[in-house]
Amino acid sequence: MTTLQEVRARFARDQGLPFTDSLSETSILDALNEHDFKYRDRVFGPVTTIWGFLSQVLGDDHSCRDAVSRIIAHRAASGLKVCSPNTASFCNARARIPTAVLGHLAKQTAQQLQAGLPDGWKWNGRSVLIADGSHVWMPDTPENQAVYPQPVVQQPGIGFSLARVAVLLSLATGACHDLAIAPYAGKGTGETTLLRRMYDSLCPGNVVLADALFDNDFLACELRQLGVELVARVQAERVGSRTVESRPDGDVILWQRPNKPRGMTGEEYRRYPKTLLMRQVAVDARDKNNRAKRFKVVTSILDASIDGGQLGDLYERRWDGEIDIRSIKSVMQMEFLRCKAPEMVHKEIWAHLLAYNLLRTAMAVAAGENGVEPRQVSFKGAKQAVTAFAPKIEAARSKDRPALIDAMLAVIAYHRVGNRPGRWEPRARKRRPKPGKRLGQPRRVAKLAHNRTKWY
Repeated sequence: MTTLQEVRARFARDQGLPFTDSLSETSILDALNEHDFKYRDRVFGPVTTIWGFLSQVLGDDHSCRDAVSRIIAHRAASGLKVCSPNTASFCNARARIPTAVLGHLAKQTAQQLQAGLPDGWKWNGRSVLIADGSHVWMPDTPENQAVYPQPVVQQPGIGFSLARVAVLLSLATGACHDLAIAPYAGKGTGETTLLRRMYDSLCPGNVVLADALFDNDFLACELRQLGVELVARVQAERVGSRTVESRPDGDVILWQRPNKPRGMTGEEYRRYPKTLLMRQVAVDARDKNNRAKRFKVVTSILDASIDGGQLGDLYERRWDGEIDIRSIKSVMQMEFLRCKAPEMVHKEIWAHLLAYNLLRTAMAVAAGENGVEPRQVSFKGAKQAVTAFAPKIEAARSKDRPALIDAMLAVIAYHRVGNRPGRWEPRARKRRPKPGKRLGQPRRVAKLAHNRTKWY
């Protein structure tokens, strides 16, 4: 059986809490053993805690109280002793789970899904990963501010901690293969630097698809040494580059090694070749109502069997990565995190990505059974279907569960992404915000008796 068929078979054995068999107890225990995590047998063991964490990030209410209530309901339905509704034990159990374990499970889920993809879902038989970046907010606590400071333009005490994140997303399925996080500003916090921290998630033969920020000579050299190709939008014409060969499908150009950047040692600089062969393709987007009528794409793919039109179409699919990030931040509600310490923030992010990848797995199975590609299936519709069917699947008897799984997958495949060519919308909001004052001083100061009259 293919991987998708194996995953489909596991859905039918799901025991209740979201993805309790898709993310099996064995896989969780293997990850714990691999990271040498020791634990005791208790109500909130690592397996139950991770399942509860997943139900927490999948639900609309991300509170620990809601997660504990789900676990209590699951135990009561299974005939087990009901634990206390106090959330302290669950919160302590979440803190004990190593961040590396959650990251391992999230990456493993994406890798298993990618390994079982039909060839028709790939681009010229290659796995394409979209590299992009964004940011997330977190509570204004001293611990968070020490690691992820608020923007310097905000006054102390009235802003929130801000972190930059970079991700590698599968073009075929949307699953997140890796994530790197850093402070929003400062040395070593750029998206290209964060991409270098994710090189271990790339395999020879992969293609990295990125925007103009990644049009970087040193980055292209490093990826080629890894056996990975780069496709990016041209940021600017390079001084000293020359055309080696003019083709109907794009020009082969010779890049000259740029001057040594500040912060790079001479030894490191000399490791890069003095010249690099690249290919440049002009993309005409005038008939697609894009903001840019014409732009150029540069790539390290020199294979003449892949024409310029294919490369141009591939780059225009880069926007799928922006939609995926919106799904993670808006639909999964990860734009503003809840945890008050950096280590717990990291756990919360990886829990979101693990749940996100499991949803993408369900979408891929549903798409495969209905003869469509995962990109044609609505992510929000899939999340709604999974959260609606989860309690029914939990309450069902084993013999009735396969029919519920079939119905859930049919609902997931039914909700498609709309095809609206030529759509254009103004970048403005019609709905007016409610009138209200903006907090102009730290909350602890505003609550003092002599300041209260300012905030009535």
